[in-house]
Amino acid sequence: MKTLLILILGGLLALGGYLTKPDEQAHEANAEKQLSSTRGGFDIGELIADKVFGANSKDGRKFEDLFVATKYTVKSNDTIVMECWGVFAQFLCSQPEAK
Repeated sequence: MKTLLILILGGLLALGGYLTKPDEQAHEANAEKQLSSTRGGFDIGELIADKVFGANSKDGRKFEDLFVATKYTVKSNDTIVMECWGVFAQFLCSQPEAK
């Protein structure tokens, strides 16, 4: 009986994650907000941001749908600038440390 209850709760959790995962537009808006905060909280213009961060071009952005979660990666010159996971309409973003 416990096993059945655990399987049902796990299935409901997975269904909730699937139904509330963020889409690509939500990830783009979140990435712009996160990158803006790394630039000091204000937009300094497309030209300056492209020169300094190189992350405003849409070519280096990748969206992946992983059934119950989504992943959005922003790259600049083949280095990852930011990686965001989305699940339950929430975002968990991280920026890799410089090596």
